[in-house]
Amino acid sequence: MGDTDLEPFAIDDILEMAAVGSSDDVNLVALVDRHPEYTDAAVLNLPDWEDTRLLGIDQGELVELAALGELNLGSPETFASFIETGITEFPAQRYGLVLWDHGAGWPGMGPDETDGLDVLDMADIAQGLDAGLRAAGVDSFDLIGFDACLMATYEVASVVAPHADYMLASQELEPGHGWDYRALRLLREDPTAGPEALGRAFIEGFAAQAEASGTGADITLSLVDLDAVDEFQEAFAAVAGPVVAAPTDFGRTMAGARRNLLGFGRNPDPSLDSNMVDLGGLLRNLAERAADPELAAAARAAREALDDIVVANTTGPATSGASGLSIYFPEFEREFRQGYLFLEGVPAWPDVLSAFYQAGEQIPADERPEFVEIDDETAFFFDDDGLNLFASLGDTPIDSIVDASIFYGVVEEGDVQVLIGEEPAEVFELEGETVVGAIYDLTFLELNDGVDSAVAYLALTVDPDSGLVLIDIPLEYQAPGSTERQDVLLSLVVDPADGIVLEEDFYVVDQSGTFGSLAADPQGLIFPLVLVVGPDGSAEWQPTTEVGLWSDLPLIQYDFVPLDPGTQLYADLTVWDYGGNFDEFVTFPVVPEP
Repeated sequence: MGDTDLEPFAIDDILEMAAVGSSDDVNLVALVDRHPEYTDAAVLNLPDWEDTRLLGIDQGELVELAALGELNLGSPETFASFIETGITEFPAQRYGLVLWDHGAGWPGMGPDETDGLDVLDMADIAQGLDAGLRAAGVDSFDLIGFDACLMATYEVASVVAPHADYMLASQELEPGHGWDYRALRLLREDPTAGPEALGRAFIEGFAAQAEASGTGADITLSLVDLDAVDEFQEAFAAVAGPVVAAPTDFGRTMAGARRNLLGFGRNPDPSLDSNMVDLGGLLRNLAERAADPELAAAARAAREALDDIVVANTTGPATSGASGLSIYFPEFEREFRQGYLFLEGVPAWPDVLSAFYQAGEQIPADERPEFVEIDDETAFFFDDDGLNLFASLGDTPIDSIVDASIFYGVVEEGDVQVLIGEEPAEVFELEGETVVGAIYDLTFLELNDGVDSAVAYLALTVDPDSGLVLIDIPLEYQAPGSTERQDVLLSLVVDPADGIVLEEDFYVVDQSGTFGSLAADPQGLIFPLVLVVGPDGSAEWQPTTEVGLWSDLPLIQYDFVPLDPGTQLYADLTVWDYGGNFDEFVTFPVVPEP
C-alpha cells in the first residue's frame, strides 16, 4: 500500500525482497500501488509507475505479472482479489500474507491517498480475508503480518485469528525502514521452515536493522499464536465479567490499573493520541490492585494466557515492558471513539469500557478531585531543582485518579500564556491525604539546526521499566517547493543519566487517522509549536518561528535553556479522575535570582 508518503520506504523493502527473490520452492508476489509525487525512482529493472502493479519478485529482478491501472488498496474487494490471485496462481503448501502501510490499530491501516484516503478498517480486513480465502479454497494463512504502526493489538488479533495461525505486528510506531525482508532468506535455505521460524527470523532481522539504523530504542515486534487466541479470550472474559456486572464496584480498580501504563502512539494533542496501552501491564496491575479475589485471580490467569500466545517478541530499552499486545483504553469517555463499539469479533473489552465510563459518570460529588487548603505561600517553593508544587486533595480516593500533570509556560504581555511543556505529576498518600506534586526545572527546550533556533513544546514522560525519558515535540512540516504544512511529531528517547539522545524520529498522523514514519526531506522545513492561551481561555497551537528549521535530523541539536530571572511563570497542576472530573491549581510565580 505504497500510495502514501511512505512510498520511498516501500521501494527499499521491495529491494530487500529482491535481494532474496523467489526460488523453485518459494514464490514472492507483491501487489504494489505507488504515488505520483513522493518519488519517481525506478525499482531495479522497472521504471517509475504511478498505478498498481502485480509483481513477481525474483532475485535482483522484478517481473511485471499484471499492470492493473489505478486500484484502491483501501478496498476489501481489491484485498480479496489479491489473496485469491496469489493463492490460485502460485499454489503452495504454506501461505504468508503481509500488509504494509501506515497503521492505527483497531481503526485499520492505509490510506490510499489517490483513492479518497480510503483505509482498510478491521471490517474490510475481515471481509477481504474471508472472501479471498474462500474464493481460493484455502482455510487460512499460516502467517499474517502487519508491517505498520500500532497493529499488535488485542482487537486486531481477535479479528484475524479465524484466518491465520500466527500474526506478526508491532505495538509501537515503527521506524521508516520497517521490517528487514532479507529475513526471507530462511525460506531459500530451508523451504520447510514453518511460520513460527519465519516470524522469529523477521523479529531478529527487524531488531538488527533497527540497531544498525539507530532506531532501536523504542521498537516492538511480536509473534502471536492465533490458534490460542480463543483460550486467551476466554480468560479475558473472566476478567471482564465482574467489571461489567458491577461497574461502580470496580471503577476505581480499573482506574488504578490504567494509571502509568506504557502507552503507544502518544501525542500531546489528545485528538491525535492513539490511546493504546500495554495489555500485559494492564492485567498485571489488575492482579496486584484488585481487592476482589475473583478479579485478581482472573487477571493473573489472563496474564499467563497472554504470555502463552505471545511466542516471541523484541523490544527496545524504552519499551522493555511491552508484553506483545496492546489494547484500546482511553482514560476519559470524551476521548473514546464511538466507532469502537461497532467492531465485530472483539469480545469482552467494548463492554468493559462502556461499564468503566458508566462508573465514571456515577462518581459521587464528594469523591471527585478537589484541591483543598491551597495557599500560594506554602503550595510552591523554589530550590536547586527548580519550581516545586505540592497540593492536597484531602480524602479524595487515590485509586480514582487516572492522570495528573504539570503544564508550564510563561506569561507574556496582555495576559497571554505561552505553554512550553507538560510532564507527569506524582500522586501519593501522605498522612491520610492524597497529595499531588511536581517539579519543573525552569528550562525551555530549544531546537537548533546550526543556523537558526526556535523554542519548542515538549511532552515528557518516563518509561516506568527502563527509566528512559520519552519526549514528544509537536511540529509542522513543510516539504521543499510546497506552501502547505502538515502536523508532525518529533519523538525522542533520552538517557537521563548523560542526556544522550538515543533515538529521534519524525512521525505523522495523516487525515485518515493512521500513523506512520515521515520520510522528511532534509531540505524541508520544520516549525516547532507552542500552545498559546489567550485571556479569554482560547487555546491555539502556534509556530515559534516563521523562518523554520531544516528538517535534517542529524543537524538538529536540543538545548535546555534556563529561563531568565524575573520571568513570570504559568504553572498548572491538574488532576483527573476516571469520570473526567478534574481540578487544577494554577499559580504565577516569578523566576528568582540564582
